[in-house]
Amino acid sequence: MKLDVLFMNLHRRYLNLSAKVGGFLGIHYLSAYLLANGYEAKGYSGTLKDGKLILDELCANNDIKMLGLYSDYDNVTENIYISRYVKENYHIPVIIGGPQADALNVDFYEKSQCDTVVIGEGELTVYELTKFFIDGMGTLENILGIRYLNNSKIIHNPSRPLIESLDDLPFITENCYLEPAYFYNQLNIMTGRGCPFHCAFCHEGIGKSVRFRSVENILAEIDEYLEKYDGDELRIFFTDDTFTLNAERVKAICEGLRLRNQNHCSIRFFCEGHVHTLYKNPEMLKYLADGGCYRLQLGIEAGTDEILKIYGKNSTTKEILEVTRLACDLGLRQIVGNIIVGGAFFNQDIFEADKKFVKELLNVGKGVVEIGVVTFWPLPNTPMTKNPEKFGIKICDDEFLTSLGEFPQAETCDLDRLDIAEKQHELENFIDNEMKSLLKSKKIPTSVVLDWFCQANINYSGAWFALLGQMERLFAFYEMIYLGEGTESKDLTDFEDARPMRVEYLYRCLTKVSKDTVLIDGEEFTGKDLEIVTLTTGKLSVKEIAERVSLSVSAVKKVLDRLENMGLIVYTLY
Repeated sequence: MKLDVLFMNLHRRYLNLSAKVGGFLGIHYLSAYLLANGYEAKGYSGTLKDGKLILDELCANNDIKMLGLYSDYDNVTENIYISRYVKENYHIPVIIGGPQADALNVDFYEKSQCDTVVIGEGELTVYELTKFFIDGMGTLENILGIRYLNNSKIIHNPSRPLIESLDDLPFITENCYLEPAYFYNQLNIMTGRGCPFHCAFCHEGIGKSVRFRSVENILAEIDEYLEKYDGDELRIFFTDDTFTLNAERVKAICEGLRLRNQNHCSIRFFCEGHVHTLYKNPEMLKYLADGGCYRLQLGIEAGTDEILKIYGKNSTTKEILEVTRLACDLGLRQIVGNIIVGGAFFNQDIFEADKKFVKELLNVGKGVVEIGVVTFWPLPNTPMTKNPEKFGIKICDDEFLTSLGEFPQAETCDLDRLDIAEKQHELENFIDNEMKSLLKSKKIPTSVVLDWFCQANINYSGAWFALLGQMERLFAFYEMIYLGEGTESKDLTDFEDARPMRVEYLYRCLTKVSKDTVLIDGEEFTGKDLEIVTLTTGKLSVKEIAERVSLSVSAVKKVLDRLENMGLIVYTLY
């Protein structure tokens, strides 16, 4: 395979987890642009180890002329290593870009030995760099939007204007990937760039005007993919932060998706939503639901209005709750968001308020809302990174050398990094316990739980299903219902003839108190109640059990209801 340029997004296998970078489209947009302009280019996302093996094979055969590396907050050292390795062993040009590019210092330039760093949007800049390094056209001094080292000093060329007409960019196709995309039934699409908001911890909206692709252009990309797709269900990931900025645009996109749902295959999609715009335009949630939105990510971040205001979120806790409630009512199955631990002015009181708000959210979105826990990341050129003291924080590690994404890089006036790490763990456990409590108390609608099983079959399950998998008895209870091997009493038309049947080994769930008394989940069963428990094998009907223990059906039902509420029995009709 002969390539002019290979773009790579490489990370170490941190925490023994595969590098989850396949959904980032930047390097593939660069590949698409170069392919459209006469150069052979592809992108690859994966582990540093695998990336090095690929480079060794390609470079040893002189199959690559230039390397481009994507740099984010936590792969700077990987890029230093691989850039220096390629420069010293294969002597080809190496360029660096990505969201961390603007923060790379002289030390990075010298250690990596990279040729240039691309600042901002890369398509036009990388095209000019490709012409310069491969064809000898132009000069570095005249290429906008780059930085390079000259006599140990970083030279800053003027910035390049943003691309105003995103419709002019070519679509990403399979030709843009060095290896086939991992999920054949998943299409990642960027519908706009920039952000009008100015969240204190985020660099996306800093000086970046919003530009949208036209609805026609977006649907044309989907149609092009559908022409080659022969599966039953397609998942679309809309990757931009500002998908829900314009209600009429959302309506048009979702209407296009709804029509394609009818005429092609089942289409479900993921998108990010801004709480305030959804609150002010609640009809957008109806558009999303009708268009097939399955997973909606909301920028939650905090559980108090005070901290939301400090972050510049332009939303309130009331708005978050109302948007969540309406989205659940409309049938969205996954609503996800994060709480920042160790952020602005974080202390014990804020932590307790966050816990209270998380509990409220989980109860509003029973079985639907998923809350992640993150710590503050000092991303480059954000208000919190530039002036941390204004937000009551002290940055301890702006180089991200002490964290794999799981350990705080900042502390507050009241809590140090170890305190914040403990709070992060405590909040995660709190969330897990609240979710387990909702499951155990059967407050999650069965229809919602059964949908988790459906989505698990197509690798679309979320945190609730993963948690259910840790609860052996409840998982068995719902799996029996999902498989049609059992049902709940509320769905029976003839209770007396139904056969109660255990879903867990009886000896594993009982504790003997005396000869005729046991405890199950702390509840006491004795005498005839215990006898009823032992007869729940699916071999006898409710009526037959009542006859055996010489009790009325209604008396037997009281015992069976207790067992069903524990998730210990389902009912079979045969």
